[in-house]
Amino acid sequence: MNDTAVVIVNWNGKPMLKNCLDSLRAQTFKNFEVFLVDNGSIDGSAEFVEKEYPEVHLIKLKKNTGFAGGTNAGIRKALENQKIKYLVTINNDTKADKFFLQKLVEVAEKNPSAGAVAPKMKYFYQENLVDSVGILIHRDGGGVSRGNKQMDSGQYDQQEEIFGVCAGAALYRRSALEEVMENGEIFDEIFFAYYEDLDLAWRLRLAGWKAISCPQATIKHIHSATAISYSPFKAFQVNRNRFFVILKNYPFRFMLYALAITPMRYLRLINSIRIKQGPSHKLKEKAGIFSPFIIVLKGWVSVIWNLKAMLRKRKIIQKNKKVSNKEINQWFEKYSATIEEMIYK
Repeated sequence: MNDTAVVIVNWNGKPMLKNCLDSLRAQTFKNFEVFLVDNGSIDGSAEFVEKEYPEVHLIKLKKNTGFAGGTNAGIRKALENQKIKYLVTINNDTKADKFFLQKLVEVAEKNPSAGAVAPKMKYFYQENLVDSVGILIHRDGGGVSRGNKQMDSGQYDQQEEIFGVCAGAALYRRSALEEVMENGEIFDEIFFAYYEDLDLAWRLRLAGWKAISCPQATIKHIHSATAISYSPFKAFQVNRNRFFVILKNYPFRFMLYALAITPMRYLRLINSIRIKQGPSHKLKEKAGIFSPFIIVLKGWVSVIWNLKAMLRKRKIIQKNKKVSNKEINQWFEKYSATIEEMIYK
C-alpha cells in the first residue's frame, strides 16, 4: 500500500531530472508514488519522463504556474488517493540519499503532532556545506534556511523541534495540510515562488502543528538551478512575499512591529551594497546599481494590488489561530535568524 506521495515541480529542468528520479528509484522505502508536475517546459522534460520513467505520474501544465501552483497541482492529484498520509516535496535539482524517505516517514510516524518534517539538505557540489535543516524566522517577516552555508560538523545531527520546513525537500502530514488549506490551495499561488513555504510554515504553526528536523534523512541540492541566483526575479519575489507573510500571519501587534522595522531592514540592505557583501550587492553587480531600488518599488505596488486578497486570508487565519501571542513571541526568540544570516550572508 502506497501511503506516501513525492511531488516534484519541473520547469525546463531536463538535465537535472535523471539524478533526481534515479535517486527515488533507489530508495529503501518502497511505499510511495511519484508525481512530477511539468510547468510548461519547452526543453523536452515531459517527453523524457514519459519515456524513461513510466512509473511516474506526469502532470502537464500549459504554462509556468510557479513552485506554488505546480506543487498544488501535484498535491491535488496525489490526494485523490485516500490512502496517502504523507506528502513529500522535493526540488527537481536534488538527489536523495537511499534512506531519505524511510527516515522521514519513521520520524513522522513517531511524532503525530508534527505537521512537517525537515531533512538535512546539503549543497550538491559542496557536500560539506549545509543548505537547510528547516527555517529560521525574523520579526521583520523574513525567513532563511537554518544552517545555510555552514560547515557540516554535526551541529544539526539531533532531531529537534524547529519552526518550519523548506519545501525544497520536506515531508508534510496530509491531515495538517488539509486543515490549513486556503480555497483548495496548500501553497498560496499569489506567492508564485519563494517564501510560499515560509507562509505555509506559519499557517501550520498558528494552527497548532509542530515541525521536526530529521537530519538522518539527507538530500543534496544544486540550489537556484531553475531561478538564477541573485536574479531580479528572485529578489522581487522575496521582497514582495515577505510583506504577504506579515499581512497574512502576524497577529496585529507583531504585524505593526514588523512594518515599523522594515525601514531598518532597507538601511541594512543599502549598507550591504556599500560594503559589497550579501545578496543585494551581488544583485547590484549583476543587474545594475538601481535594480535593488526598482525591485523594492515594484514589490510595494504588487503588495497594494493584492492587499484585499491578503487581508481576506488574514481574517480566516487569525480567526482559527490556536496559539497565544506569548507562544508566538517565544518562537521569535527560539527560532530567530540573525541580521548576518538575513542580510549579509
